Order: sequence, then structure tokens, then C-alpha cells
Amino acid sequence: MKHSSKLQYTVLVASLAAAFPGLALAQETDSKHVQKVVVTGSNIKRVDSETASPVQVVSRQEIEQSGAQTVAQILNNLTGNDRGAISDLGGTNSWASGASGVSMRNLGTGATLVLLNGRRLSAYGFADALQANFVNIDSIPSDVIDRVEILKDGASAVYGSDAVAGVINIITRKNFRGVGVKASAQQSLERSFLNREHKASIIGGTGDFDTDGYNAFAHLELYSRGKYTDRQVRPLLPDWYIRMNPDRDATSTGSIPGNYVGRYPANYSDPKLAGKSINVAAPGCAPENLKGGLCFYDYWQDSLARPPAERATFLGSAKMKLPNDMTGYAELQLAKTRNDYHTAPPRSSVTGVPLSWYDSITGKMQYFTDPQLPVGHPNNPYSFPIGLNYRFADDRDMFKNVGSSDQFRALAGIQGESMGWEWDSAVGIMGSKARQRQHLYRDRYAYADAIVSGAYKFGQTNDRALLEKMFPEMGSHGQYRQAFMDFKASRELYALPGGPLQLATGVDLRHESFEHMSSDNVLEARIVQFSGVKIDGARNVAAAFAELAAPFTKQLEGSFAIRGDKVINQAGAIVPKFGLRYTANDMLMVRGTVSKGFRAPSLPETGNGGASWFNNGYLDPKRCAAATELRNILNTGNAADKNLALTAYDLGCKVNFPSVVTPNPDLKPEHTNSFTAGLVLQPIRALSFTIDYYNIKRRDEIAVKDIDQTLANEDRTNGLVQRDPLTTQDIDIARRAAELSGKNVAYPIGPIRTIAAQYQNYGKSRVSGIDLDAKGRWTLGDMGTVNVGLELNHQFEYQQWDSFANTYTQNYVGYRGVPRTRAVAKLSWENAVLVTGLRANFASGTQLAWGELDTANTIDGCAGRSVSKDECKIASDTTVDFWTRYTFRPGTTISANVFNLFDRKDPVKLYPNSALPLRTRTLKLTVEHMF
Repeated sequence: MKHSSKLQYTVLVASLAAAFPGLALAQETDSKHVQKVVVTGSNIKRVDSETASPVQVVSRQEIEQSGAQTVAQILNNLTGNDRGAISDLGGTNSWASGASGVSMRNLGTGATLVLLNGRRLSAYGFADALQANFVNIDSIPSDVIDRVEILKDGASAVYGSDAVAGVINIITRKNFRGVGVKASAQQSLERSFLNREHKASIIGGTGDFDTDGYNAFAHLELYSRGKYTDRQVRPLLPDWYIRMNPDRDATSTGSIPGNYVGRYPANYSDPKLAGKSINVAAPGCAPENLKGGLCFYDYWQDSLARPPAERATFLGSAKMKLPNDMTGYAELQLAKTRNDYHTAPPRSSVTGVPLSWYDSITGKMQYFTDPQLPVGHPNNPYSFPIGLNYRFADDRDMFKNVGSSDQFRALAGIQGESMGWEWDSAVGIMGSKARQRQHLYRDRYAYADAIVSGAYKFGQTNDRALLEKMFPEMGSHGQYRQAFMDFKASRELYALPGGPLQLATGVDLRHESFEHMSSDNVLEARIVQFSGVKIDGARNVAAAFAELAAPFTKQLEGSFAIRGDKVINQAGAIVPKFGLRYTANDMLMVRGTVSKGFRAPSLPETGNGGASWFNNGYLDPKRCAAATELRNILNTGNAADKNLALTAYDLGCKVNFPSVVTPNPDLKPEHTNSFTAGLVLQPIRALSFTIDYYNIKRRDEIAVKDIDQTLANEDRTNGLVQRDPLTTQDIDIARRAAELSGKNVAYPIGPIRTIAAQYQNYGKSRVSGIDLDAKGRWTLGDMGTVNVGLELNHQFEYQQWDSFANTYTQNYVGYRGVPRTRAVAKLSWENAVLVTGLRANFASGTQLAWGELDTANTIDGCAGRSVSKDECKIASDTTVDFWTRYTFRPGTTISANVFNLFDRKDPVKLYPNSALPLRTRTLKLTVEHMF
């Protein structure tokens, strides 16, 4: 961000303050009758909700009006959410399959703390990217939410680890009597299978806390998401997307009955054929699948563009009055989730090139070569061994990746007053089990034996038992557990000129354990090209904190918090936070905070064992130029050559290779320095504004070196990048290109074998920007009430650390995925039984490239891909949603949401492998009844 632009925003803030010299934060309250409440970001009860720290509150009504079906959808509506967190929609390629997280300020899931009713939730049974423990927000029911409070400031001094980018506190209903039912359904108005979701919930409660001395309720919620295949949506994909992703129209030579591949021996009896390559369809290929002498298979018919999801979530809550003005309470949260990710059936790929993967348990590379059919095999018509590229589609439903989880949190506590102290103490236990299972990858022994022996019958439907041996069930399981005890108390100490000095203090004790383990066949290196993980760890954490609220005068209040967290026998951290708020006049408040924060190393980062994974689709800087030239040459040949052209390009510009990482028990915590400054303005009773600047700097960031940076600096990485010699396939491709062009074009170096690393404290990052929140409400008498709102996040800076250049990277703001501005504008009208309104969602335009290393999508790179300068960007995006609700009679309502009211299509993104542009106008209907 240029300094001139920052200056413009500073002038804007100052102008708003100067424009209203007689403002007053209208607080027509009688302090004798106002109940104090705890606001997220503090342990001290207060009368007013505006603190030195910026807190956004999303009410139950706003949630319903937005049409959000899930907690993930609720949080995606936040302008401060960078939308870069893990999502269950993409779980098929994730180590944390079947879960969704949240990330604020571009700092990742590990930097955003998610609470339920002010206390921590269980981390998911798998870790995000095998590194960060995070809360699976899909496990939280949405219909029972009363409000969501978002602290847009670091709060490690209050909550401990992870609260560095912000805190999201999901607050559920506290009392409920009677029975309520609610059901909703949505789908696209263009194609019924798009955006299909269903949800139903029931809540029942008994007792009135004030009169009966108790209240207890239970809430059950069921959610399902519809699926569709890649082939179903092909007619809906725009021309620009197919232009960037021509493989969407491609079919595979891994087919039924397959294609013979190989080469005649150099001493073959027919000199005309000796040494010549073989690439021809096996007998029996259906005529519609036969092209250019090869047999093809439509693998898009099997893969899911949108995976189905099934979730059941439960929340039970109870509280009752106890003797001596005490209150006992208990809470139980349960969740069960499942996501199915269907993929195309596996295929053989007989190239003579060994497939490689890293065995993280033994520390050795593993290799497997697809077997040829031996002489005499029933499907080998040749007098020498021959390869058969074949699709194993005997049981297409068998080949899917299933991610499932079970989660719980149970707690019980007592709160009361003693000797001038208000106190609250609770004990609890929580946990999550996650499981990922699939049939897709080959067992290196059973697969080879079935092919070579003839036990597998090509072109026929084989027994499931045989398929189970060739492609056995494999995957991983994970488990997170935590037991905790906490105690906190607050009281007024003595009077200051502006009011009482208040103190809050407390302690937390936690025991955590984590395990992530691949299935035995993976750990035994039996599964071809699938690397394993075996990580476990446990720790005890103790923490103590203190917080002061000091109203020095009627206008000036200071707040101070300090917290110390210690992992027993490991690293610890002590972090402070200081805040000031100044009421300049009756309707203007100025506020600011300075704080330090930390994220303790996670159990996957410091535990025992190790892990490896496969990287897909990376550009190899040392091979991509040659791969591009080879592709262009092969595209001048026959159908087989054109098919080979895709392979030639992928071997240099979309490469796949394993990485290995090991935990590090000597890691230090990540630390942050945070600063906020803002204004709260209320020029008239009906209108209020908040505008807050934030700046967060993180150091000692735990990471492994970025893969793109590692490849771009390969000659400086001291052997992190390990390569194999040129493969037989590399040589054959170059030989065929020479036959077509007469040119000697070849890969200059062999393919990547693996990249090795260990977690280290070497990273840094920094972010800054402003948040604006404006709300207005006008009563029009008999004509009802009008509400307006605006939420906006404008980013100045987002930079990471380049460990090779030993400096910060370029500013990523304005690059793809990091729009400079996100905003939501809201307008609603209420009149007796009818409520209706509009929401406008805006994201500013960005460059097409995700950063400087993305040379393919710079202006020069776009020109090389025949993308014009004007097309080498992503335009700004605005959509409008409509909603309405009608109350038929007390307790019965029906509501409707129309998302993308004007049917705005996705912005054009002229780069390969972007998300499917399937945005359509969608209708959601909801019925609710309270008995």
C-alpha cells in the first residue's frame, strides 16, 4: 500500500471526527437498573458493549436474514474472514478430510480462536496441513445460535494461544421453553441439482429459570448437501473456462478394454516394425469411444464436482439455582459428520517409469513400476511383454474417499458471589475422532500379482473380493482429546473518578493429546504413491491471567490484561495487552489497543513421528520451458501424439512429487505484536459508525519452506530438492518430438524425487487494514422501520517472509485471492408481520497472478498464454441477495431468500484450475413453528 493511500484513509477518519463536534454515544441508561454483561475480549462485566477493542456482533436476526445454513456460511459473510481456510468442499485432497475452518486477517486457521459460549471447543481429529490444530466449524449447530461476537483484535492476554488474528465467540440460546421446529430447503433456479441443501431442527425446553429456578433444553439439527458430477455441469461451464481447462473435454486412454502400449523389440522378426512404438486400442472398444485408433474413457462421469455432506449436531444446556445464590450449569455438544468424495476409478499407466513415494516411517524412497502383461497372458496378443492402459471400473461406487468424524464437549460448572467476588468455575472434557477411508490406490503386491497372473479378467466385471485386494481400503484416523478445569473471578476494588476499578483474574489447566495415524498398509509402504503419517503427542498446559478496567475519569478508561501460559516441560509465553478509550464528547469515542500475542506450537509440530505427502500441479522451473516446447511439437502429430502432448507438458509444468516433514520438539511459540486505533461515532440516535485500523506483525512463525520458493531457489537450498535421473518416458517423449520436428528438444534435468523439511521458527508475516461498520435504524410510524448497514474491510498490507532473500515478500494485497476491499451493504424494512430486505456483497478486483512467483499469470506470462493485457486480471464482483419473512400467526413464520438475485455469473478468471464458475440464482425457503 502506498503511503499516499494510507494518508487518504487517515484524513477520512479525521474528517468524520471533525464533522460532528457535538456528538454523543447515546446511553440513556440508569446505572442502578442496567445489567452488566461480559463482552467477548474481556472477563470483566460492563454496562456498555463498546470497549477499547473492536467487537462486531452478528445477531440471530441478521443470521436468518443472510440465509446462511451453516456456521461456515455465517462466517463466510464476515468481511474480515479471508476465506482461505480449509473447507470440507475440497476435502478429497486434504489431510483434514471432512472439515471446515475459519481464518481471519490472512493468518490461517491456527491464528483464529473459535469459542462456544466463551470456552474453547475441541480441535478436529486431524490437523490442517498436518500442522495446525483447528476447530471444525461444521460441528456447530447454527439454528440454536443467539449471536456471534467477533473480536477483531489480538486477545492472547485474555484467552491464551491462537487468539492472535481475532476471536469468534459463538453464543447459543440460554433459555428455552416449549417446542420449536424448523425446516429449510434450497436449490438453484437454473438447475435443480445445483446448490441443493436441506436442513431441519427441533428444540425443546422446560422450566423458567426466574420462577421455577431451572431451565433445560435440547436442540437437534440435521443437515444434508446435494452432489453433482463433473460431467453433469460440463454444459454449464462458460467458454472462457474451457479455454483455460481444455481437459474438461478430454477423455482418458485408461479405458475399457484399454490400449496396448509399448515398443517392438529391436530384434523383432519384422524389420519394418523393429523398435517402433505401439499405441493401439485393445479389441472390443465401443465404436463411440474409439478415436484415432485409441480407446477412450470419460472419467468426468465418475468424479464429483460437489461432494455430498451429512451432519447431525446436538446441543443440550441446563442451569438451576443452588443455595447461597449460586447457579449450577451444564452443557453437552455432540456432532457427527460425513463427506463422500467420489473420484474416477483407478487406471493402469504402463510407461516403464517407476512411480515413487517417500516412506516417512523408514525414511526411504519407495518405487513401483506398473507391470506389463507377460507373454502368454490371455490379453496379450504379442510375442513379447506388452503394457495395457486400462480403467478398473468394475464397481464405480467403490472408489470414493469418505471423511467422517465424531465430536463432543461436555462441561459442568458453578457460578456465584462470595466476599465481594463474582466467580465462575467449570470442568469439562472434549474430543474429536476423525476417519478417512478410501479405495483408490494400488496394493503394490496384490495388484501386480492379479495383473501378471491373469487373476484379474480385463473387460469383465470381477469379484469385489479381488478388487478389495488390488485396491484395499486405506486411509488414516485421528483423535484429539482435552480435559480442562478453569476458574475466574472478578470484583470491584475501589472507586476512581470515572467509576470503580475492576479486577478479573483466573487460572486454566488443560491436558491435551493428539494422534494422527495412517492405516497399516500405508505405513507398511504397500500402497503405491501414498505416503503415510504417524504423529502423536500429549501435553499439560497451565495458565494464569489478570485483567483490570480503570475508568480514570468519566471520559477516559484504561484496560490492562496479562496472561502467562506454560506447556509443562516445554515452551511458555507471557503476553500483555493495554487499551484506552476516550469519550471526547457525548457522541464520539476514540479507542485503541496495543498487545502481544502468541500461538503455542501444536502437537503435530512438536510431537513424535513424521509425515509425508504428495504435492500436485507444481511448476518445475528447470523443466517447464522444455515441457512447453515438447507439447507444442507433439500437438502437430496424430491423435496419440496429441494425447502424449498433455503428458509432456505435465511432466514439467504440472509436476507431482512427495514431501516429507518431521516434528521439532524445540520449537518456540509464535509471537505477534498487534495495534488497533479507531473511532465510534453516533451523529444522531438512529445512526452509528465504527472505524478501526489494525496492524499485526507475527514472528517466529512455524513453517516449512514454501515449495514454490524452494523450487525457484533450488540451487541455494542445500539439497532440499532431490531429483532422479532422466526417465525412460522423458527420453521417449524427446525421441518422438525429434521424429516430428527434427529438433533436439529434451528435458534438461530429471524429475523431482522429493523435498525434505522440518518445522522451524523462521517465518514472519504482517497484515494491516481498516474495518468499517455503520448501522442505522429509522422508525416511520405506521409505515414500519427501516434498517441500513455497511460492513467493510480494506486491506493495506499482507506480506510473508522470504527465507531465501531474508526479507519480506511483495505485498499480496491486490493479488488473486486477496482483494483489497470486501464489503456488505444491508437494507431492510419491517412492518408488523412482514420483514424484507436486500444484501449487496462486494469484492474488489485483483491481478490474475497470486504473487510474483506466479510468472504464468503476469502481463508477460498472460501474453505467452494468448491472454490479452485487458484479460490478465479479475474484475470486481458484486452480487445482491433478497430475503423476506412473513409471520402468519404468533409462532409460525415462513421466509424466503433469493441468493444472487440478478443472476450475476462468476468473474472471468483466465488461468487453469480455477474453481468451477457455477454461480446461479438460488432460492431458499424456510418454515418455523413454535408450539
